[in-house]
Amino acid sequence: EERGESAEAEHWIRRSAEAGNVNAVGAIGYLRETHGDLEGAHEWYRAAAGRGDPYAMVRLSLLLVRGGRPEEAREWLRKAAGGPGQPLVRADAMRQLAHLAVQDGVRAEAERLLREAVSMLVEADEPATQETVQVSNELLTLLGSLLRDRGESAEAETVYGWAAEFGHTPAMIELGRLMEERGRPAAAEEWHRKGAEAGDLRSALLLAMLLMEQRRPAEAEPWLRRTAEAGVPPGMDFLGTLLEKRGEFAEAERWYREAAEARIDHAMFRLAYLVEKRGDLTEALHWYERAAAAGQDMAMLKMGELKERQGDRDAADRWYERAAQAGNEFGMFHVARLRTDRGAHEDAEMWLRRGSAAGNANCMALLGILLAEQGDVTAGEQWCRRAMAAGVPNALTDMKAVLEAHRGPGL
Repeated sequence: EERGESAEAEHWIRRSAEAGNVNAVGAIGYLRETHGDLEGAHEWYRAAAGRGDPYAMVRLSLLLVRGGRPEEAREWLRKAAGGPGQPLVRADAMRQLAHLAVQDGVRAEAERLLREAVSMLVEADEPATQETVQVSNELLTLLGSLLRDRGESAEAETVYGWAAEFGHTPAMIELGRLMEERGRPAAAEEWHRKGAEAGDLRSALLLAMLLMEQRRPAEAEPWLRRTAEAGVPPGMDFLGTLLEKRGEFAEAERWYREAAEARIDHAMFRLAYLVEKRGDLTEALHWYERAAAAGQDMAMLKMGELKERQGDRDAADRWYERAAQAGNEFGMFHVARLRTDRGAHEDAEMWLRRGSAAGNANCMALLGILLAEQGDVTAGEQWCRRAMAAGVPNALTDMKAVLEAHRGPGL
């Protein structure tokens, strides 16, 4: 029924366009765009833009940007911004020009355009409409971000505040973040809460995270549940973390699973850990492997640990090396340990030196033993003493025991 009404509406708009109504030409472009006919929309918008319709110029420019033709888009936007059209359309053109300027790194030009557009809307002798307020808020929010990025935090706060007071939740989010950056957590909480109470899920998540950082989990939980139940993957993950810390492992596993299915790598790792804890190593390996594929170095380490536990030292070596290559110092220790066992001392030493440089005490201790076994007892003792200072109290004793086992007593 709606499709039939839309077709009839387009029929009458076409009749109006054929009678010379330029606004109707642009309106057909908009109908074509909403129906997914971008080629047809482009044709009608261009026809209307060529006849001086500033709204069609702006819509055409958006299609041109999507099609990878930003220079032509700029030409139409400049015409719309500088023409005699309605202040709202001109301001929207300036907003789009500002976005392109930001993408090109010409931030001063973007700021100039935004200030001019805001001033034009403020000074316009027209009643404020919902659309005018929306465009004004978007202009102010983008301007606030430019000001914040160049260190003008006080003015950014003022500009964000104007939009936030009009109920613009993106401005509330940015203002809350700015308050966090400026060390004003109470103000940050106030703005995140206003956004959350207005129904914005991003605000709800930011509020919950702030409350968690302040060790207020009971207050954070309702907001995390709201985001998780609304299908926000990070909300599911954070809720899982809260529940796991509270010892509610079954429900934590449920939310981690939801988040893991949505490709949150931290949730994959925690799900694998909980599944392993209840004894299902097959599923644990599945989730550890997925987390590792997503770049979680601790998951790579766990894959190595489980493969070694299953007796597959070659697979364990590969996983430990992947963890080591990802910068995991425990991976460096374990791959060095396995390679020491099979006589690949040069490779083992390389990983032990890297792990020791990262501050891993076990790497220092094993490096000391390896060097002493190779005849450099002085260097071995030095590394073992460093390991003792870093938290391995028996490092030097272990080194001497290894040497005695190889050479007999008398070191």
